[in-house]
Amino acid sequence: MSVLGQILRSLQDSQDGRLDPDKVCVQLVRACRHAEQHLAGLERQCRQLRREQAALDTGRAELQQAISRQEQAVLAALNAQAQEQARQLAARVAELEDRLANGRAEQTTSQRQLDYYQRRRLQAERHYHDLCRQLSMAKATSCVQKTMAAIRRHPQVKLLNARQAVRQIRAREQALAQEAEERCDNAPVHSHSVEQVLDRLRRQLDARS
Repeated sequence: MSVLGQILRSLQDSQDGRLDPDKVCVQLVRACRHAEQHLAGLERQCRQLRREQAALDTGRAELQQAISRQEQAVLAALNAQAQEQARQLAARVAELEDRLANGRAEQTTSQRQLDYYQRRRLQAERHYHDLCRQLSMAKATSCVQKTMAAIRRHPQVKLLNARQAVRQIRAREQALAQEAEERCDNAPVHSHSVEQVLDRLRRQLDARS
């Protein structure tokens, strides 16, 4: 059942089934405020995840640069036949590559979370605009009922004015409906060994010679 349907059922008189349009409007205003707060919370969550993504991008770039520098140092040590130094430097490269792989996995998870919250934010935004449209229609209905009540109490009120008000309300409802339609148109941790780094860089060194 829609929010408006729940509100109407909760406000319906148990005896004659009549509704108080003013109470309906009050309940819809509360629902709109709640939906607006929910939407704002999702927007904050999306902004936080985007900041985390940016930080992960920066960290990945820094790790890639560090790995490149360390690889050059390993190549220099191999070229100088300094095997022990090359192993120590290769161990550092392996450590950095592990961190880079873990960072990629973390970034994948963060991106999935961002996609999830962006979908929820879009749904919440549509729900909020739908509630606002229902509130506008409820206010229009309340206005019509009050106008007709005034006509019954004061026969001197011209019916033409009431008809004009109804036409304006219908036009506003159609415009709101058109606007609504337009708005609607974890990876495993990798491990890199010292031997893998050394083998790869030795092949690079052999290819240069």
